[in-house]
Amino acid sequence: MQGRLVTLEWPGDDDWAAIASWLRPGSPAAVLSGDWELLGAAEVEQANRSGRVHHLVIRSKDGERIGTVSYQRSGRIGGFTVGGAIGSPELWRRGYGAEAVVLLVDYLFHQLDAHRVQVTTAGYNKGVIRLMTKTPFVIEGILRDHCYLDGRYHDAIVWGLLRDEHYASLKPSEDNRVLAVGLPDFLSDDDKTQARAVLAEHLASGHRTALDAYLDGATEPAGPAAPVAAEAGPPAAQPAAELPEPTGTAAVRLTAEAGEPAPVAPSAPAGAPAPIGGAA
Repeated sequence: MQGRLVTLEWPGDDDWAAIASWLRPGSPAAVLSGDWELLGAAEVEQANRSGRVHHLVIRSKDGERIGTVSYQRSGRIGGFTVGGAIGSPELWRRGYGAEAVVLLVDYLFHQLDAHRVQVTTAGYNKGVIRLMTKTPFVIEGILRDHCYLDGRYHDAIVWGLLRDEHYASLKPSEDNRVLAVGLPDFLSDDDKTQARAVLAEHLASGHRTALDAYLDGATEPAGPAAPVAAEAGPPAAQPAAELPEPTGTAAVRLTAEAGEPAPVAPSAPAGAPAPIGGAA
């Protein structure tokens, strides 16, 4: 990602140690940000490779590695939290960090479909607070006693920016000079238009799609009818010769269910128990 003052690049194998040094407790950048990571180079690399956080290296126009910005997903889908650090105090207040964050924010909205981006700043960081007041970021809350410095606790400020607010900020004005950068599209509108035209020509030439095949299958007549016995009704009765002739109570029950007069059941042999429940 190329800006006027800096370029953002994905870290290489020799960048992890530098990133860890900028974020370590007590480093100038970590002190002013009010946040730090107790991580070495290997842990920072692993955190990036696992996707927990994504760091980018900030390089000046002459190619010098001067700092880092980072982002990670937060909240619901489309939410991101960003941070950044310029390593050497000698390079502060030159616009490097501001432009690096601008490039990162634009990347999140324009390429990663972000809906909301959040930044948290230490309440004692005069320079960053002044910078944030020149952006369309909105103060969304105060985190009480969130940072610790010089023997006491300090508040932190939560700033948020929504997608439509970001795109509105890309129109330069006197009130906003910080976020009016905007990364160029990866592909031009002309390339996208030509891609659609190629596809339209291909479809117009009669080439079938999976949807065509699906619709054809849905409108084709059904195949030959299955045998009636397999479609509806109970299976046909077996020939009478194959069925045992019902006798006694069974014969009475079957006849009654068919609606015919029930024959008188034969007398039970002497001494035999009477049928339970009867037949009527």
